[in-house]
Amino acid sequence: MLNYFAKIIVFIILIAVIISCSATKRVPQGEYLLAKNTIIVDNKKIGNPDIASYLRQTPNTKILGIPISLHIYNFAKPNYEIKFQEWLDKNPNRERKLVNVFSKKQVKAMEKAYNGINTWFLKNGNAPVISDSTKIKKSVISLTKYYQSKGYFDAEVTFKQIKKDNKKITVDYLVTKNNPYFIDSFSTEISSPVLDSLYNLHKDNSFVVVGDQIDYTKFENEEERLINIFRNSGVYDFGKNNMEFWIDTLGLSPYKTHVLLEIKDRVVEKDSVYTEPFKIRKVSKVNVYTDFSFTDKNKPIKDSAYYNGYNFKSTNKLAYNPKYLANAIIIQKDSIYKESEQQLTRTYLRELQNFKPSLDIKYEENEDGSLTSNIYLSPQKKYSFGFDNEYITSNIKPFGILGKLSWSNRNVFRGAEVFELSFQGSFLNVARDIADSDRFFNAWEIGSSATLKFPRILFPINTRGIIPKRMAPKTNIELSIALQRNIGLDRQNITGGISYTWQSSNTTDHKFELLNMQYIKNLRTDKYFTIYKSEAYKLEDISEIIVPDSTYVDVNGGKLYDEDGELNSSNYLGYLLDPNQGFSASNPTEFEAAQDVAERRSILTEDVLVPVMSYTYNYTNREGFSDNTFSGFTARLVSSGNLTSLFVKNSSESNKKELFGLEIAQYLKTEFEYKKYWGINSKTSLVHRTFIGAAFPMGTSDAIPFSRSYRAGGSNDIRAWNTFKLGPGSEKNGLEFNVGSLKLTSNLEYRFQVVNNIYSAIFIDAGNIWDITKSTVNSSKGQFNGLSSLKDIAVGSGIGIRYDFSFLVLRLDAGFKTYEPYLDSPNKWFKNYNFGHAVYNIGINYPF
Repeated sequence: MLNYFAKIIVFIILIAVIISCSATKRVPQGEYLLAKNTIIVDNKKIGNPDIASYLRQTPNTKILGIPISLHIYNFAKPNYEIKFQEWLDKNPNRERKLVNVFSKKQVKAMEKAYNGINTWFLKNGNAPVISDSTKIKKSVISLTKYYQSKGYFDAEVTFKQIKKDNKKITVDYLVTKNNPYFIDSFSTEISSPVLDSLYNLHKDNSFVVVGDQIDYTKFENEEERLINIFRNSGVYDFGKNNMEFWIDTLGLSPYKTHVLLEIKDRVVEKDSVYTEPFKIRKVSKVNVYTDFSFTDKNKPIKDSAYYNGYNFKSTNKLAYNPKYLANAIIIQKDSIYKESEQQLTRTYLRELQNFKPSLDIKYEENEDGSLTSNIYLSPQKKYSFGFDNEYITSNIKPFGILGKLSWSNRNVFRGAEVFELSFQGSFLNVARDIADSDRFFNAWEIGSSATLKFPRILFPINTRGIIPKRMAPKTNIELSIALQRNIGLDRQNITGGISYTWQSSNTTDHKFELLNMQYIKNLRTDKYFTIYKSEAYKLEDISEIIVPDSTYVDVNGGKLYDEDGELNSSNYLGYLLDPNQGFSASNPTEFEAAQDVAERRSILTEDVLVPVMSYTYNYTNREGFSDNTFSGFTARLVSSGNLTSLFVKNSSESNKKELFGLEIAQYLKTEFEYKKYWGINSKTSLVHRTFIGAAFPMGTSDAIPFSRSYRAGGSNDIRAWNTFKLGPGSEKNGLEFNVGSLKLTSNLEYRFQVVNNIYSAIFIDAGNIWDITKSTVNSSKGQFNGLSSLKDIAVGSGIGIRYDFSFLVLRLDAGFKTYEPYLDSPNKWFKNYNFGHAVYNIGINYPF
């Protein structure tokens, strides 16, 4: 505890030092540090970040009112190297004296080290923002244009500077909007009959509506709408420059305007410049260059093929089967030009992983007015190797080194298929009392996986009518094997299956797993009570009441004490449950506790076959990587063993459905997840996630397999608890691995930039797991009993720090237990809200 107080004291001292440093330390004499901007609209202060973004100069970023980035910069000394050398040159004896104490090499090394630290402060801090009158005037112009774009054509903007004695200055921007202008009437002048017809067909969806206030954003949206309609209706050469909105404010009514949409004919530049009406164009020819190289673009075509309207050409022997490659080309011969088909074709071809991202699609205008589409593909290398290594850490595996070797073979069957084979292994450090070795790396994992990807649906029935090629359908066949040593019960895991994916729209994609077969076998079940120590402790507690009979020997010759005189938990459990001992009558409480231990062991050591069929629906309206205001929804339905069991008889011994000597897991699972992102600005956002999932045993199964059950806690979940350490419900049973068949979580996280690539977040996580199978493994506290069980929702809160490497985000989150439903105290809030009970999570990328 003293260590935590020491950390807090150091942190407070550091903050005090930062605050005490003058923010104007690097502000030149006669200049002023811009401390604050205030926008006052019609005598009211506004804090809209969108409007503030129009200012051409903003103060240094502040966190809790402190300009951290500025203070970081002020720690450094600009031009340190030059000034240090000038200091030495002023007195030659200085350098000699330094060398007398240290070697010349050591002096240079210290100077280099100090300079490196100094440079880090300069790069990761931000220089003081000096108030600039030119930028202030540009901000006035920018604000004026903004309000004019919103219909306030008579808007007036001025500014007022307030200089402080401490070399700081604040700037007030004073906005008087005056009366807005409205659209009183609207008309069009569209020269081309084709465009006029298309416009009238879709005019009811216009963003420009009579009676609305003038808003330039709506005009821009209308331009984009019309371009999208025209260019996806065959008008290939239409662009933004072909249309213009005219706003007439000289009408008879005050603050009323007439809006005219003018679309002129197409300008043609050949032997002379002239205009002609726009026309709907057809694609009369599609050429596909399968091995295009810019350096060899003039090489003659040596091989070609024609299939279903596509001309495939190659400067070498044609490497792709035209029938299969044609499935990835959405553009079709003798169809009207559609820009959306061009974009879909480009996206689908890139997703094949056979061609370089630089693939290009160009159109040529033919003499008859039709178009020729030329698709230029540059193949990637057929074979590629990769090697990755990383350090891993988790609650179960404190430290580990992982290595992965991968090999890829592209265009396996000449249809742009991709075969990927990988081998991975890891050396791990696990708890000494679990492992069989005293070495630091006392555990290992090895595995291999193979994936074969087809850019089409492989199914006995033709699915093109349901899933056309414009939906970019794919088939994945996978097989993986994983073996463990000194990790848990040394699980052997073999998984294989076939799945299909397709994208029905820009916002919606689907995944259907026809089969995902998982074989799970535990190789070290005799170590159960060594790994799950809390279960052994329960039996030790019972042994104080039901004293073991040292003369007892079970049917297999097992004794209750080992050679060292220690209680053998496994044999003692058999002793307690032996009907000949009669403990069910003499000690019913202890007997039931022993039954619970036995049932938990049965679940956690079970060998099981999990044949899954599932469907996943995913929706997101995110428009590009930079969009941070969007929402997403995912729904998943999983059925395990319910179809397979129809073809399998019950085992005569267990009365369970078995295949290959293993019980078939039968259950139905459904999951829903909703995410919502609110972008406050480009560097700040508020993010929400809610997840609910439930699994129900079916058929002859009484429980959900441990590997497919829900768990709570961890770096991407409820961060104030470690994985497996929360729930179910309000139980506090001390088990190492707590699981449930119902899960509900909700997260809220505020993310913001601290300085440059360093970001932070404040979060609240809530949720828990429960049992809905009515299993006797859990007490009533772990069961879900309707709305009354919602009082068992745990709450954690905390803060995180993140560093953005652009290709990934390294994350450290500290979670504090805010509400603990399992506490005996009537007040369960903030009882352990301190650093001593905090959970620190290291993660890669954002948790959701």
